[in-house]
Amino acid sequence: MFSVRISLPLFLLLFTGLIACDDNSSSSNNGSGPTPAAGVWKVSYFFDKQDETSYYSGFTFEFGANGSLSATNGSQTWSGTWATGFDDSSNKFLIDFSGAVPSALGELEEDWRIIKMESNQMHFEHTSGGNGDTDVLKFSK
Repeated sequence: MFSVRISLPLFLLLFTGLIACDDNSSSSNNGSGPTPAAGVWKVSYFFDKQDETSYYSGFTFEFGANGSLSATNGSQTWSGTWATGFDDSSNKFLIDFSGAVPSALGELEEDWRIIKMESNQMHFEHTSGGNGDTDVLKFSK
């Protein structure tokens, strides 16, 4: 008869590794995911059932290395956060603003699938769970 004995520390290590391998969970930016380049960004394209890019013509965005986000339109500034994560088998970019914001900024608060993140261009998409429509968000410098 064949028997296998595993030491307790080895068992705990294997068990912990299995728990950590949940591929359907999201996580916040921990420095290992893609990050936006420093500087001022503008929405170069926004599509939600139709082209709504003009709603963002007066806004500029700054993504801080620490996950902070600010959106400015003239003399008003709104604060928020950004994070990267992995969910539904995709790298995601999450945007969240603090408090009450204009509806245009509220439209950006999603878990966007990362299509491209480069030093002067970012392209994200979000598929609605309700109707299956795909929203498109592009930032450029």
